[in-house]
Amino acid sequence: MEKVIVVIISYLLGSIPFAYIMIRLFKGIDIRQVGSGNVGTTNALRTAGKRIALAALLGDLLKGLASAWLGMHTGGELLAAICVLAAVTGHCWPVFIGFKGGKGMATTAGSVLFLMPKVFLCLVVVFILIVVFSRYVSLASISVAILLPLTTILLSQPRSYLITSIILMVLVVYRHRENIERLRNGNERKIGS
Repeated sequence: MEKVIVVIISYLLGSIPFAYIMIRLFKGIDIRQVGSGNVGTTNALRTAGKRIALAALLGDLLKGLASAWLGMHTGGELLAAICVLAAVTGHCWPVFIGFKGGKGMATTAGSVLFLMPKVFLCLVVVFILIVVFSRYVSLASISVAILLPLTTILLSQPRSYLITSIILMVLVVYRHRENIERLRNGNERKIGS
C-alpha cells in the first residue's frame, strides 16, 4: 500500500503546473491562453520572460528529481522508475488544471539527473549544442528524448532505467508531435523569435 501511495504522490507532484502558477501569480495571465498554449518552460519564456521561465524550469526539474528520490528511498530502483513515469505523466496530464499540461521534458530531465547523472550530463551537452546551432528548443528536446535510451545503454544503466527511458522517449516525442509537424513544414518558432 505504501508503494501505491508513493506513486500517487509522484503523479500529484508531477501535476503541479509551475509555469501556470508563476505566470498567473506575477503576470495575471493564463499561460494556456497565450503563445503556444503549452504549460512549459519555452512558452513561459516567450510569455513572461527569463526569470519566470527559469523558476518554472527549476520547479519542473525538481518534480522529477523529488519523485525519483521518493521512489528510490521507499522501494529502490524499480519503484523509482515507476515514480518517474507517474511524475512525467502528471506533468503532461495534470489533474489540477484539467489534464492539459506540458510536454514532459524538464520533469524527465530532473528524473534523469537523480537516477543517471552521467546520462544527464551527456544529454545536457547535446541539448545545449542543438539549441545554440539551430535555435529550436523543440528539436533539442526531441533529439535528446530519442538519444535517452541509447545513452542509457551505452553508459550501462540498470534495465529498469532502460525500460523507463524508452517509455519516456515515446511520451516526450508524442507530446512534441505538433512541433515535429511544424519542423517538417518549416514554420516552427525559433528561440528568441
